[in-house]
Parts: sequence; C-alpha cells; structure tokens
Amino acid sequence: MFYYFPENYTWSSAFHLALMAGAQFGEMDRWLAPLKGCEPDAEPWVRAWSDMAQQQEDEAALDLKEGYRRSAGARYLRAAVYRFSGERQVPPGTEKSASYLAAMNSFTKAIALMPLPLERIEVKSPDGILPGYLIKASTRDPAPVVIFLFRVRCREGDAPTSSSRADARRNSTRP
Repeated sequence: MFYYFPENYTWSSAFHLALMAGAQFGEMDRWLAPLKGCEPDAEPWVRAWSDMAQQQEDEAALDLKEGYRRSAGARYLRAAVYRFSGERQVPPGTEKSASYLAAMNSFTKAIALMPLPLERIEVKSPDGILPGYLIKASTRDPAPVVIFLFRVRCREGDAPTSSSRADARRNSTRP
C-alpha cells in the first residue's frame, strides 16, 4: 500500500480520501511535500490544504471570467475536496466551522457550474438526518444506487447502520 506520509497513517489516509474524492495528485504533492518528514502539526496541515483550495478558487474565478464554466466547476469541486480534507484535522470550533462553510461554498459553486444531475437527499439514521447528493442513473429502468455516507464524528471504516441503508434505498427509489 502506498503511503504519501509513511510515518503518519492519519495524514496518508486523508491524502487517499482526497484522491478518491477527485483531488489531483500533482496539486496535493506541490502543497503537501514540505510536510513530509515533519512532526504532525495541525496548523501547517490545515494551512497547506486551505492554500491549495484558495489557489483552485482563484483559478476558477479566472476561468469563469474567460467563460470556461466546466473548468471553473471542476476547480471549485477540487477546492471543496481540499478544504474538507484539511478541515478533518481541526478541532470543533470557529475555525472548523469557517473551513466547512468555505468548502460548502466551493461545492455549491461547483454543482452550479458542472453538468451533473445532482439531487439533494436526506437519509434518516439513528443519529438524525444525514444530508447527501444523488446522481441519478441515466436510464428510466430500475438501476442500483450507491450511497456513500461520511459522518463528521466517526472513525474511518464505520459503516451506516442497516436501518439507515434501508432508509436510503427507500428514499432514493423515486421514479
């Protein structure tokens, strides 16, 4: 298994999750390489991800000025991923809330600019409502649904309960 930070599972895991969410390896490498071999410290970690996101947001704004909506949308989506990735290391408080709001702002812009047929959904769970987005299959025939649920206060590897999976299936099987 590849670990970007061989001595830090938590940071490597965040790196892998960001890749799976659409981040670009080269962009992350440019911003995170200076942290390799350093003692784990949340401040430079958060700053690197935040600066990475800001760069994408700035580039997206320039793309929009030039009329490149899809490119801007892709950049805003990566900015959201980068902000969410950095925010994972921040303890609850105003900084975490501000980072989350900035990530959601970029995500909202990405959705408006990208040609994705997203539908906002809410999945009932024992812990309350879990917000999510559904990309419908491009067929009128019955099709499978895959839902990834990420909970803020869970360990990686925690899975939603069977009741929340069943609710997700019921709530997402609309014509």
